[in-house]
Order: sequence, then structure tokens, then C-alpha cells
Amino acid sequence: MTGAIENTIGELDKVTAEAKNLFGNLSPEQLNWKPAAEKWSIAQCLDHLIVSNNTYYPQFNELISGKHRNSFCQNIGFISKFFGGYLIKETGPVVAKPMKSPPAFAPSQSAIAASILSDFEKHQNEFTICIRQLDKVDLDETILSSPALKIITYTLTDLLIILGGHEQRHLNQAKNVLAHSGFPSK
Repeated sequence: MTGAIENTIGELDKVTAEAKNLFGNLSPEQLNWKPAAEKWSIAQCLDHLIVSNNTYYPQFNELISGKHRNSFCQNIGFISKFFGGYLIKETGPVVAKPMKSPPAFAPSQSAIAASILSDFEKHQNEFTICIRQLDKVDLDETILSSPALKIITYTLTDLLIILGGHEQRHLNQAKNVLAHSGFPSK
């Protein structure tokens, strides 16, 4: 298995373990509490990761089955290099400025079921299995398109970095909700 795949799986495992540890004993009300109407709850942060990661399954399945071929647009190297670098920086763990999530990646806007933590853990395990299956793919030569906007392309290597950073970003966001002074006690 390549270093990029191992690193991403390590990030996913770390986020999963930390989410279980930090949020595992919270009530449904606490999981769904929002510091402000326009802010996300802990449950929404986890739901967003499930929703956004799930949008990659069609492309990952094509890669695993050997059916993926880079399109003409995907082979324009400077575009993929630009967007890969940009998204690594902008969606990583440290938030320089908040970004609005594309509609394709939006979490549920209503109360999320108390099963969100077990749903998240199940999702993470399945997503990790899928990522492991990418070990025969040339990560640097394989170009994928963003499920949110097809013109945005990046290498599979960059996507793996983006996924790990994005997970940490939203774990940090959920931790900030937990640490908020108005967070409800049991």
C-alpha cells in the first residue's frame, strides 16, 4: 500500500477514534445543539463527512474496476495541479476563513438521529476499505473531478490529502461546538 493511502487511512482512523471518544456519551440534544442558527451542530459535522465522502464512491468504484480513464479536461495538468493545491490548503484542518459547503456536500438541516456516531463509524470503516482498494491505481496519474463541480480536477494523491485534512477540519469544528460556552450540559 502506498504512503498516501496509509496516511489517509490513518487520518480517518484517528478522526473516528477521537469522535467516538469526545462525542460518544453525548445526548441527542447535545449532538444536535448549534451555537447559532447558521452554524453546524456536532451531528451535522459528522453527517457532512458522510455525505461528502459518499459522493466519491462512483469514481472510486470506476478506479477499482479498472474502468476509469482520464477525460481530456482531466488531462490538462496545470488545472489539476492548481485545484489540488488550492483545495489541500483551503479544506485542511486549519481554517483560515470559513467556506460555504457546496450543496452536494450539505449535511441534513433537521435534527439528526442519535445513531449518528455509530453511522459515522460504520461509514468510516466502509470508506477505509474502499480507499485500501485503490492501492493498484497510479495515484499521481489518475485525475478525478470534484463531485460538486466537474471542472474542478485534482490527482488522486491530492484527493487523499484533501480527504484527510477535510475530516480533521470538521472534527475540529465539532470540538469547537463541544467547547462553546453555551453548550448544554446533560
